[in-house]
Amino acid sequence: MSSNNARPGRTSRPPGSDDLAAASLRPAHLLALQAFDVAVRLGSFKEAAGLLNVGASAVSHRIRNLEAHLGVALFHRSHRAVRPTRAGEKLAAATGRAFALLARAESALEAAGQRRLRLKVLPQFASAWLIPRLSSFLTRHSELDLAIETSNRNVDFDTETFDAGISFGPDKPDGVVAHRLMEVRTVPVGAPALARRLKLRTAADLGQAALIHVTTFPAAWPLWFKHAGAPAPHATRAISVDSFVAALQAAERGAGVALALEPFIGESERHGTIRRLLPVGHVTGSYWLVHPPGAQRNRALQIFKKWLLAELAKSD
Repeated sequence: MSSNNARPGRTSRPPGSDDLAAASLRPAHLLALQAFDVAVRLGSFKEAAGLLNVGASAVSHRIRNLEAHLGVALFHRSHRAVRPTRAGEKLAAATGRAFALLARAESALEAAGQRRLRLKVLPQFASAWLIPRLSSFLTRHSELDLAIETSNRNVDFDTETFDAGISFGPDKPDGVVAHRLMEVRTVPVGAPALARRLKLRTAADLGQAALIHVTTFPAAWPLWFKHAGAPAPHATRAISVDSFVAALQAAERGAGVALALEPFIGESERHGTIRRLLPVGHVTGSYWLVHPPGAQRNRALQIFKKWLLAELAKSD
């Protein structure tokens, strides 16, 4: 009587067989095999070093270590060129097939990745600008998939796996490719009924209403009052929410006065749900399309970027 305790989808071959071949090769061996294969194809350690962006001595060292590990000479060396020994020819046939298979697999995965774009977008930009226009992009580029995540925090490519993001800040972000999308101003807004009741005329009059604060941008109101040339009212009642989107929604429902981001209040003004209470606007920063330098090759990102910048140009 026998039993098979192997997990579904896995073979019962013992460790050390072909399914664990990758684990048997140390990183140094893989680098040595890569150097060997390139040197065979080019017939030169120096040219191989240039292609691999390392020194010629590094290529020579890697191949000598490989020869020591295998116990055979892999090259006939001359002053100007190298050619494989019989053992080198046999190994070159194997490495050629293996690296070609890896390259094809990587190309297939990369091609699949080119059809999907993962974006991290700040909520206000997503809800007030991007999402209302997405149908035109998806209609024009039905072959692409978009995965959009909204967050009150800018994307961090060191710890997150997004292809690109739409971030906010006063200056061009460092360490990434960045395109300025639009400048943003904060303006005080409230529901029409609140505006009629309070009859606000100056910044000091805002002390009559509850001020709606955004917890992720605590300096927004102090900076606005400083720009308006007035001290922030001391006795103001306060409401705190976690985003400018929520602040605008609270203001529309008469909860108090919010700082809204211009140019994102046009629709609310047209529908009559919000009114600018004072003409003073404070420039707080800009929205930026950001992505790592290595993402330049991403076809989906290039298509999205071209569409995004064209849409922004139309709305200027």
